[in-house]
Amino acid sequence: MSSSDSSAATEPVVVTGASRGIGAAIAARFAADGHPVACAATTKANAQAVADEIATSAGVPTMAVEIRVEDHASVVAGLAAVEAELGPIAVLVNNAGIGGVDSLLDYSPEDFGSVIDINLKGVFHCAQVAGQLMVASSTAGSIVNIGSIAGTNAFPKRVAYCASKAAVHQMTKVMSLDLADHGIRVNAVAPGYIRTDLIQELVDSGKLDESTIEGRVPLGEFGLGDDIASAVAWVASSEARYVTGETIAVDGGWLAYGHV
Repeated sequence: MSSSDSSAATEPVVVTGASRGIGAAIAARFAADGHPVACAATTKANAQAVADEIATSAGVPTMAVEIRVEDHASVVAGLAAVEAELGPIAVLVNNAGIGGVDSLLDYSPEDFGSVIDINLKGVFHCAQVAGQLMVASSTAGSIVNIGSIAGTNAFPKRVAYCASKAAVHQMTKVMSLDLADHGIRVNAVAPGYIRTDLIQELVDSGKLDESTIEGRVPLGEFGLGDDIASAVAWVASSEARYVTGETIAVDGGWLAYGHV
């Protein structure tokens, strides 16, 4: 798959968690490159606005689809609907995820389970089903999992989130080995602090100190959704044809900076 190849640009892309933020930016980037795009969210209505917007701006086929990533049956039904409307899936971007901030001593088992179900089991469900469909259609596709710098570095009060993203990074390696014989590449992109609506709400509410974050990032600023979208588009393209099993940090140098 190559975003710069006009023939490959007809290959369908599925982006989970595409209703806003990083997911919406990724969906828009693939559409701008000429790909049909399925925008997946927990309800079809949540993804419809993004699908309609990129269809208008990019002039490519799009669809909104309901996929509850923690539910295997929902993933099977949702990805089957995508193939029925757009054709064989060539790229899956596992972006759907949730956060959660609380001390280990106070973290409820239910909240911990929800993070693991969506962030980890959801990636497994979607990658497995998409991989099966790619093999069935003889598509040498690409799966891109969205990890996090929290999958490499520990952050306080994020026991479930850090655990889930660390597991996604390791699972990416195993998936790449299991699918390599079928010509399917699997990689992860690990965002740092990206200026999304959610992050901006935390800044505005005083729950996140903007100046502290910018002071910690070597490049001195928050990233943008387009920064993640560019990395995802590259690693999914034929320009990265020999890259698989890797996690690429897009974090302004956060992980490289070891000094406190």
